[in-house]
Amino acid sequence: MSLFGKRTKDAGQTIAILDIENGSVGAALARLSRGDAPKLFAETRIRTPILATLDTRTMSREIEKASRDALHHVSEVAARIRMHEALSSSGSIDRAAVFFSPPWAAMHLEGGTADYAPHIEGLTQGLIEETLGDKRISMHPFGTAAAHGAVALFPDGAPTLLCIINGEVTELLLLSGGKLMGRATMPLGFHSLLRTLTSHAGISAAEARSLISLASHDSDGPAYEPLAAAQAHFASEFASAAEPLVAHTPVQSVLVMAPYPAEEWFARALSQEPRLAELFPEGSTVRAMRAQHAMPFIAAHAPKPDLPLMLEALFVDAKFSGIY
Repeated sequence: MSLFGKRTKDAGQTIAILDIENGSVGAALARLSRGDAPKLFAETRIRTPILATLDTRTMSREIEKASRDALHHVSEVAARIRMHEALSSSGSIDRAAVFFSPPWAAMHLEGGTADYAPHIEGLTQGLIEETLGDKRISMHPFGTAAAHGAVALFPDGAPTLLCIINGEVTELLLLSGGKLMGRATMPLGFHSLLRTLTSHAGISAAEARSLISLASHDSDGPAYEPLAAAQAHFASEFASAAEPLVAHTPVQSVLVMAPYPAEEWFARALSQEPRLAELFPEGSTVRAMRAQHAMPFIAAHAPKPDLPLMLEALFVDAKFSGIY
């Protein structure tokens, strides 16, 4: 037993993770214990509606609703866990870590910091206090966790272009020697692809998701023509955004993160773009970064793992697991 409320040296801590993207909000509880891989539980991912136009005010309202629902979920799970004597410590939340994707964060090239959209930053602090109580809160650009994860999962040190595709925005991070060397964004994302299919192929968003997951096995039917057009458009925009980043760095690998089930589709779109052969040296690779790559580093996770939450758990474990 410890005295005066101090934790014993081998005690763990539970961190509430909130992942605010531009097409969804994810949340989870991460249990960190020195010497052990992090454990994730109470995971949830709430998709925001696919808007007809990119109006940031409307997007902000949807993000607020999704954030409140996600935090309520982890709060309720934590409360239930605290009722079990053997597990009660895991339900006591020590602090919260919030990760923002563009356009809510503009990542700095040094220091792992960012400039955050003031209204979203203030909103998030209020929601955490409302649902979790008075907790220490740290804020991070998601790119920092993604870059940390890319280096940890693929530790060859070769110059890499990390392509992070969210709902409405794609972020490109140039990594070399474990350091962030450059950054760019594109106003295209997974929702752009879904909008193309729903409007030009006459199918629902759910059908569009199924079509994308099947696209690697089949390429026949009227819906595949707009899918091919969307592929060419995304790859061309990617090439334009990537060109200044790789002008002086011989990138050997492109890693693609995207919402399931589109990871392989976006990776294939880039591998088939002729302009990229001019930007990257011969022998360069394009591959999807999937949840399966992170699973060996996470001690517990949901049956359907959430890659961003896993990368954020690895990041907070590296940053906070020594604080007791």
